[in-house]
Amino acid sequence: MIRLPFEHRPGVHCGSTALADALRAGGVEVSEAMAFGLGAGLGFYYLAAPALSPSHLVIGRSARLEVAACEALGVPCAERSAEDAHAAWDGVRAALARGVAPVLSTDLAELPYWKTRTRFGGHRVVLAGYDLDRGIALVADTDRPGLEEVALDALDRARASIAPPFGVEGRPWLEIAPRGPARPLAEAIPEALRRQATEMLLDPDGAAGISALERFAAELPEWHLRANDEADRRWCFRFAYQVIELRGTGGGIFRALYGRFLREAEAVLPGLAPLGFAARMEALAADWARLAAGLREAGDSPGAGVPAEVAARARELAAGERAFFEDLAARRPR
Repeated sequence: MIRLPFEHRPGVHCGSTALADALRAGGVEVSEAMAFGLGAGLGFYYLAAPALSPSHLVIGRSARLEVAACEALGVPCAERSAEDAHAAWDGVRAALARGVAPVLSTDLAELPYWKTRTRFGGHRVVLAGYDLDRGIALVADTDRPGLEEVALDALDRARASIAPPFGVEGRPWLEIAPRGPARPLAEAIPEALRRQATEMLLDPDGAAGISALERFAAELPEWHLRANDEADRRWCFRFAYQVIELRGTGGGIFRALYGRFLREAEAVLPGLAPLGFAARMEALAADWARLAAGLREAGDSPGAGVPAEVAARARELAAGERAFFEDLAARRPR
């Protein structure tokens, strides 16, 4: 039995929980919310195509959370991959032998303890150890209170999956290995705030960030007309509700989690609290929760689109988020 002696602390979001666990294994102590915020974890992606299931979907987190947090903290983070199953397993075993807890990218549907057939690629877990005699790996995963045992063949299938939204080829993993003290939070947080504002405002063509949120708000009233069929229409609305309120977001499509980060950041940066960003983000999270409730109701009503007030709420959210991130870019503590 090989087992790293780090403490897994359950959280709400796989990426930030895994990141906090991996940092803790290397001697860097941050909360899940702080890990998420340091990684500029908020994002928005809007995808619409008949081949997708559902044909219209939204994603609310950044794909580069872990790497961005390590950059903010000045902590080395190596991105590795291996197409061959044996090489991929040997790679993470070697990391464990060096005392590094590797962060693995997996597919929820291939992790038996989740008991789901719904694929979700890019789900982050931390490899804490393994027992070759029993043919199992020990993984730390999100809100699970302890370590989960996963058969090695099941873990390889989970790592090999390229299911959306974040599944990619090559069985990728991250090795986060601090070699000394991390950058002080008083220096890391301003850099993380700058990056968060920049990335949300960067893409002007509707593919990501605020522009994608604005495109989502503009097209939402026609989702029921553009869906492939009734089953797809229902799934578009139900899945959007789940992505906003469930599926490890912490509520409000990660905005509640980012609000917690901002509250923690206020204790580190005295000039942040008077700017009111935490309260504004908490209000946005509550608005997202109300939007999610309207989307769920539309999904439960045969043939229905979103009511006018729900469509208006989506437009108001897009305007509110643009104002928030433009203000964060201009007024954040340096």
